[in-house]
Amino acid sequence: MARALFIGRFQPLHRGHEEVIKWLLGRHEELVVAIGSANESFTPKNPFTVGERIEMLISMLKELNLISKVMYCAVPDTKGDSALWYAYVHGQCPSFDVAYTNDEFTRLCFEYGNVKVLNTPFFNRETYSGTRIRELMATGDKSWRDLVATGVLPVLGRINAEDRVRRLMQKQI
Repeated sequence: MARALFIGRFQPLHRGHEEVIKWLLGRHEELVVAIGSANESFTPKNPFTVGERIEMLISMLKELNLISKVMYCAVPDTKGDSALWYAYVHGQCPSFDVAYTNDEFTRLCFEYGNVKVLNTPFFNRETYSGTRIRELMATGDKSWRDLVATGVLPVLGRINAEDRVRRLMQKQI
């Protein structure tokens, strides 16, 4: 089995991401999780730091007893420069044989580097959406807690995520 790469922003890491990671580990011995937009934080779209997202990932993987099968890396945005972004992925991440994404920009960047790219299934996408979770947090609707990945709640609680998201979203109004 080849080593796979799965990239996402994980703002926050939710149950849809968790299901994709489990799905990928059912097909590959090892997985590299690339945390995208690593240079973005404290914005409405990207409220969490890369370090916080790493903590979310590790906490989830420990809860699921998958920590030994997953590596991670952080990849910054390049504001549309696909050649530079592709170079960052290869420079910042452990090697991989196939990349998984449903994002067209990401697909094009990997194809530019002659990397095999496959789609992941969507697991209840309407419910498990980072945008939706952030909107629920901003309005104080506690139902968001049921949507985040296993083990992520303690990390979000420790960083007072709901208050941060609410304050960041108020800046937009």
